[in-house]
Amino acid sequence: MMGNQMIYRTFNPKIHVAFAGLAFGLAVIITVSSLIPAQPSLTVNNMDKILHVAAYAGLGIATLPAFPSIKPVSIWLGLCVFGLVIEVLQGLMPTGRATDILDGLANASGAFLALVAWAILSRLVQKIT
Repeated sequence: MMGNQMIYRTFNPKIHVAFAGLAFGLAVIITVSSLIPAQPSLTVNNMDKILHVAAYAGLGIATLPAFPSIKPVSIWLGLCVFGLVIEVLQGLMPTGRATDILDGLANASGAFLALVAWAILSRLVQKIT
C-alpha cells in the first residue's frame, strides 16, 4: 500500500498543485519559526517535541500528495533531511537556539506519521470502493 496505491496519486493535477502550495507555505512557516531568535517560554517537560511532531506531520500530509510520482519513503527521507538541516542551522546561528537531536527525531516521527496516515486512508478508501 505504501507505493503506487496511495490515494493521492489519483487526485486531479490541480489538487497536487494546491498541496504543493500548502507544503511550500508550511515549509516557510517551519523554517522561519525555527530560525527566529528563541523566546523565553514556560515549556513544560518536552511539550515542544509535540509541536515538532505536529508541524512535520502537517508538512508531510501536504508534501506527499504534492509530489505523487515520488516514492513516499523518498519524501519522508527528504523531510528528515529538511528537519536536520534546520536543526544544524539552529546550532550555527546566533539565535539563542541549539541543535537538538530529539527535535530531529520528533520531526522524522511527524513526517512518518503523515506517511502512515495517507497509507491508512488509502487502504480505507480502497476497501470502500
